[in-house]
Amino acid sequence: MDDLRNVRLLEGRVLSHGEDEGTGRSYMMLEGTDAQVHCLYHTAEMAAGRARGGLRANSFIRLRKLFVNGRPLLEVEELGHSERIATDRGHLEETAMRLIHRGMAPVNTGWQGWLGRYQTALRGVTGEVLHRRGLREHVRRPQREPTLSRGR
Repeated sequence: MDDLRNVRLLEGRVLSHGEDEGTGRSYMMLEGTDAQVHCLYHTAEMAAGRARGGLRANSFIRLRKLFVNGRPLLEVEELGHSERIATDRGHLEETAMRLIHRGMAPVNTGWQGWLGRYQTALRGVTGEVLHRRGLREHVRRPQREPTLSRGR
């Protein structure tokens, strides 16, 4: 299982939910935009989202750690169906700008399927944004930044 305590930001497509036979704890499998499959125990926020009928397979979600009154809180934001997100110009531009502000740009990883389509679209939009702003030389590669530490 991935350790959610170290999450700053994690985005991706919900693959499935299940229950750990040994502990009885619910978990979610997430295909992250970081090209990793994350196995995450449900938090209270995730359980609440599931109870409302959300976080279904193929939903695109964003997990972000916030601090409220000095205490960590995991924000779970459901952004819509993953196929729609992969073609949503607004989402792709927002993600591209976030990467650019961190001095990063997506790279061609050669993935197929949903992740490949998402990465190709994001690369295209990022290139357009960089070209419009004349910033191409100021961006380093690769996009990948560790978002979770894996407890072993």
